[in-house]
Amino acid sequence: MEREYLDEDLRRLATETGFRPTGWSTQEILDFRNLVQCTRAALVDTDLRNMRSLRILSDESGDPCRAQATLKSGRAIDLTFKNSAGRGAVAFGLLTPGTDTHR
Repeated sequence: MEREYLDEDLRRLATETGFRPTGWSTQEILDFRNLVQCTRAALVDTDLRNMRSLRILSDESGDPCRAQATLKSGRAIDLTFKNSAGRGAVAFGLLTPGTDTHR
């Protein structure tokens, strides 16, 4: 799947090996990079949704294009799935703790 990042820290975390966002543990970084790596291998959103270890749940709004991946620490990553030209894409966003809004 193609990837987009709605948050600059998430983009840097996915593309810069030595980057460590403020407040992120080593385990959270590893979990997020695993999510990104699995996304690279997936062709469509159901490929990702079926990987139980990623802990992807449908969004509470009921929008089938939205979901959340919860890292082991509880930090939530917002996922917005898109389909274009027969290949899927996903946009990663960081949810602010205690809310359902993007940071």
